[in-house]
Amino acid sequence: MHPRRLCRLPRPALPVAAALLCALLASCSSGSASSDAAASASGAGQVTTVSPEPTATPAVTSSPKTLPPSHLCTVLDRSAARQVLTDPKQAPRVAPQKGTALDSCSYTSGDGTAMLTLNPSARSYSAELSAAHRLVRDPASAGMRNVKVTEVTGLGQGAFSETVQVLHPPQDVAYVVWHAGSKVWVLTLAETAGAKGADRLVSLARQITPRLPR
Repeated sequence: MHPRRLCRLPRPALPVAAALLCALLASCSSGSASSDAAASASGAGQVTTVSPEPTATPAVTSSPKTLPPSHLCTVLDRSAARQVLTDPKQAPRVAPQKGTALDSCSYTSGDGTAMLTLNPSARSYSAELSAAHRLVRDPASAGMRNVKVTEVTGLGQGAFSETVQVLHPPQDVAYVVWHAGSKVWVLTLAETAGAKGADRLVSLARQITPRLPR
């Protein structure tokens, strides 16, 4: 897609995936991915320490603010998520410190090793496809390897799937990106225990497409 630092993942949905997976596994600090599209809130599971004076005043901690579930969770409901995840649990939407929260719906697996996310893209389909091919040519600049992009037929007005291996923290990430109606949609699966459900993403995208907002 575009230049990123390590632990920065390719699409708008992945800041949420990276942050929650990192929080669940306590394997890295959460962070937000930069994207041509607006990035979502990161740091699920973080606490913010506020120290009003540079003295020995005890720090005050507060939990991140959560938002109501996205309406997209009526499209990607638990029964749909179960086709990809084992014992899916709806993940909270965390309010960003600045800006507007990304419209997305996410589920984590029961063991906390995988996360599935649906969100609209702020980019055009052609921009998404071009970005994917740029990453194929230079995955190392984004801290990735083994990037593959495959055209998908029979899904919306155009579709492709993409798989990447993120080096730090180690994750296998799969995407399906498709143009349906007036929007471009991204279905993302991030897994820390080896890719197991990526091959089911296309089938899931086909299933939920009729229920997507137009």
